[in-house]
Amino acid sequence: MAKFHPSTFYNNENISYQLLPFNFDRLEDKVMVTNLAGEYHFCSLKTFEDLHEGKLKKNSSEYQLLRSKHFLIDEETSVALKLLGIKYRTRLSRISEFTSLHMFVVSLRCEHSCPYCQVSRQSDDKVAFDMSEETAIKAIDFALSGPSPRMKFEFQGGESLLNFDLIRFIIKEAKLRNEKFNKDLAFVAATNLAVINDEMLDFFAKENVSISTSLDGPAEIHNFNRPRP
Repeated sequence: MAKFHPSTFYNNENISYQLLPFNFDRLEDKVMVTNLAGEYHFCSLKTFEDLHEGKLKKNSSEYQLLRSKHFLIDEETSVALKLLGIKYRTRLSRISEFTSLHMFVVSLRCEHSCPYCQVSRQSDDKVAFDMSEETAIKAIDFALSGPSPRMKFEFQGGESLLNFDLIRFIIKEAKLRNEKFNKDLAFVAATNLAVINDEMLDFFAKENVSISTSLDGPAEIHNFNRPRP
C-alpha cells in the first residue's frame, strides 16, 4: 500500500478536496476507514490510494459516499466540519457525566474456593479483610461528588453478603447523604446466594436492592466449579 505524505497532499493546489481525520486498516483486499464520528466504510485498495493521493473523482459514487460520511470535504460541503463536530460531541457526551457505576468490595472473604476466582480470596473467618465503616463513608462521599445524576452502587466480594451489616450501613448512609445531592441511586448486591437468608431478602426488598448472581450450569458442573470447603 502506498504511504500517505500529508505535506505532499495539503501543499498540492491541484487537489480539490481536504481529508478529515480518520483511521484505516487493511483487511485482505479491502481497506476499512473509520472516523471520529463513528462512521466507517470499506473500500478497495485502488479507491484508498486515489483518496490519499488526491485523485478521487468527484463524480464517483465512492467520492460522494466518503464525503457524506465526513472522510473528506470540498468547497461544496463547508458545513461538514460543524456537523462532524456535533456528531463527535454527541458520541462523547456521556463522558461529561463521568462514571455512574461504583463498586464497593465490602469483603474479600468467601466460603467458596472456586479455582478460577480472580479475587484475592480469603477464608470466611478473616474479618481483617472486610471494608471498614470509615472507608465506606469516604467511598460514599467520593461517589456522590461525581457529576453523574444517576449512581449505581454495586456490592462485590469475595462473597459480599458475608459483610451484610456493612452493606446495610452503606445503603442507609448513602441515602442519608444523598439528600444533599438528590441523585438517582440504585443498589446491586453481587452474590453466589449460598449464605442469603430471609433477613437479607426482606431488607433488599424494602430498600429496592437488586441481586446479581450466576450459575455455572447444571448442578454437577456448578458444584464441581464452585466447591465449598
